[in-house]
Amino acid sequence: MLFNSIPFLIFFSIVYLLYWAIPKEIRKYFLLITGIGFYAYFSLALTVHFLIVIGINYLLYRKIKESPTKFWIGFTVTINLINLGFFKYIYFFSKVLADLTNYPFFKQVPDLIHIALPLAISFYTFQVIAAAVDTYRDSSKPLVRVEDYFLFVAFFPVLIAGPIMRMSDFFPNLDKLTPSKEKMYRASYLLMSGLVKKVLVADPMSLTISPVFGSPAEYDSFSLFIAGICYAIQVYSDFSGLTDMARSVALYLGFETPENFKAPFFSTSGRELWKRWHITLSFWLRDYIYFPLGGSRKGELRTYLNLIIIMTLGGFWHGADYTFICWGFYWGVILAGERYLEDNLGWKLTPEKNKLLIVLKALIVFVLFSISGLMFRSNNATNMVEHFHGIFTHFSHSLEVMFVGDSNQWLVSATSLLGNGSSFRFQHIENLERIFYTSIALLFFHHIQYVPEFWDRIRKHDVWLVPVLGIVTIFLLATLSQDGGEFIYYRF
Repeated sequence: MLFNSIPFLIFFSIVYLLYWAIPKEIRKYFLLITGIGFYAYFSLALTVHFLIVIGINYLLYRKIKESPTKFWIGFTVTINLINLGFFKYIYFFSKVLADLTNYPFFKQVPDLIHIALPLAISFYTFQVIAAAVDTYRDSSKPLVRVEDYFLFVAFFPVLIAGPIMRMSDFFPNLDKLTPSKEKMYRASYLLMSGLVKKVLVADPMSLTISPVFGSPAEYDSFSLFIAGICYAIQVYSDFSGLTDMARSVALYLGFETPENFKAPFFSTSGRELWKRWHITLSFWLRDYIYFPLGGSRKGELRTYLNLIIIMTLGGFWHGADYTFICWGFYWGVILAGERYLEDNLGWKLTPEKNKLLIVLKALIVFVLFSISGLMFRSNNATNMVEHFHGIFTHFSHSLEVMFVGDSNQWLVSATSLLGNGSSFRFQHIENLERIFYTSIALLFFHHIQYVPEFWDRIRKHDVWLVPVLGIVTIFLLATLSQDGGEFIYYRF
């Protein structure tokens, strides 16, 4: 049930009307039922698994609260990682073993064992681990009741999209479940923003770059490189659009959820980028992996190693493939390199006053992000290698030189008669005009987040601005939308 689909529109309309019509005392129970129903829409069998996981984690949460020992917190973290690893990574580990041993059994695992990936398992696993660790670190807080804990995990607006909520983010909302005009206005803006990002920016860009990532061996160097730029625009618009809609739905129900994006492509360093991109995941990795590993307290080399470890694990969390591990390792090396250049060599990598240098550095960080996008988006490790190899070798006339040569120039002329130019040239990415208008949209949404006072000045006109923008958004969606797929982060 995608947020930008008719079934969700019907589902949420019913939920919204009933939610505010029933007494305040039973609203959270109603939300719990709708959350379970939302999950069951995807798979009834996996809903049973989902409820069992929540139940086990609640019992472990109570045990940690009663007896906050290393054994119980270690057991809780381990059992959740085993659950995540079995469903999400068993095929990957069998592939690794097959690559290392060449043993036939490991190659046949996907045919022997059929495992469906539970909805949102990556998100809710990190959520329950955070709840357990926070309770271990401070067990003095009041005991959370069982129905509240179930709602905390099964809260459908953020279940499949994030942001990754912690107990301190969620439970204060339960005492404020009353209608708020300001929240309704803010929710409307977020919903319009998310729909425009997803339908009018991300989906058209996906149609442009999918052929390139599907067959990188067939495209020229420029197309292979620019595909990374295009994917950076797509993944930002898709994921931030998804979280905008998730936060919007939560606000319509009276819940405040954490901000997950703050103009990331205006960052002037990798460190700043990851404080602005998927913020709740970045801080989860910091608080529950980086700090326990020692952070920056155990020496210079250990600090660099810790940065590489947490980013590599962050990549592995995103997907069970070598491509995601490479993506995480790449960013770990960049963050460690930045820290070395700044702390050891004293280089000032983040300009603060010179606007030209700030723009130039932001462009450099954006290009670094786009290069990493080539790893993140590649369908598999083979395609990833082909893609990077092609950037440096697939020049426009290289195939003609390789296969034809001066003595067979007539072949080039003959194939050109077909009307599409020489058949001995690599393909070129199409619809590049989309980059222009999607870049304008990217800059607009970044400006709103980076300069919040700009939007605050406009919001005094909420009464008429919301309906006008709503009509404009509906018109644009009706006239310009194209066939798009699911959200990128749905499969995580």
